[in-house]
Amino acid sequence: MDKKKIFKVAPSGLDYALKCKRCLWLSHRNIKLDAFFPPIFNSFDLIQKKFLITQSVKLMSKNLPDGRIMTELNGFIGSSTLLDNKRRPFIISGKTDVVIEFKTNPKKYGIIDLKTTKISPSKIENYKLQLESYAAIFQNPNTKTPKFSDIEELGLYLFEPKEITEISKGSCYMKFETLYLKGNRCHDELIKRVTDIIDICLMEKPPEYNPACASCKFVISLKKEKYI
Repeated sequence: MDKKKIFKVAPSGLDYALKCKRCLWLSHRNIKLDAFFPPIFNSFDLIQKKFLITQSVKLMSKNLPDGRIMTELNGFIGSSTLLDNKRRPFIISGKTDVVIEFKTNPKKYGIIDLKTTKISPSKIENYKLQLESYAAIFQNPNTKTPKFSDIEELGLYLFEPKEITEISKGSCYMKFETLYLKGNRCHDELIKRVTDIIDICLMEKPPEYNPACASCKFVISLKKEKYI
């Protein structure tokens, strides 16, 4: 990759990008297995957001200041050109779930991601770079994204299905447990992660196979059996 080329980063991949360095290197060269993300999770996100925009933001957490969910932000957002720790240019672009404009003076904002998953307090650590990347976008926006200088809150709102309460006339009513997790800013970690990602993608040769990676193990087994 030409070092002068602007590197593109997706928020959703930042936290797990280094899980397998070899797969990251190959993916950058468009060599990857098709990843199937069940569309039902997108449906959950849309249903949850549709409900939340009609409610007080304090429904998610009583500790949140009064505010409103910004329904006008209903598309992709993107950053201006940023620099990693080696002064290489990159941009971040993605789509947020919930952005809150708090009723404060001066204006402050919150970014909350909705996740349908097993509830665990550790989940905030699993998605901290994704959340920080959204904050970085709003504080350093491109020309099509609004600028929010004061990001007051980063958080996850988790939904975990627990039980079916009723099935009637073709409809199923399900109970979900919820938990709000407050995050912390980690801009330096974000820049370091992007730097590490670019370092790997710029390697001339791919990293070694990772025995802990399912994709790598699959290829290793094919090579061992001399199928490839």
